[in-house]
Amino acid sequence: APFPVRPVDATGAGDCFGGSFIARLAADADPFDAARYANIAAALSTTGYGAVAPIPHAETVRARLEQGVTVIA
Repeated sequence: APFPVRPVDATGAGDCFGGSFIARLAADADPFDAARYANIAAALSTTGYGAVAPIPHAETVRARLEQGVTVIA
């Protein structure tokens, strides 16, 4: 399911998803868990401007996973 955010710029969101997904797979994550992580990372990356600055830190993504929902930013 999508994670709700207030997007302002989708630049780099697909790259963020792909990179996050592959990184989680490389860390031996289950593909479904990797996809959930990447989905949150990509959604959060749309809440800022540009392709690099809004990429979320791993701690932020993990916190959202633990919450079970993504709060609208």
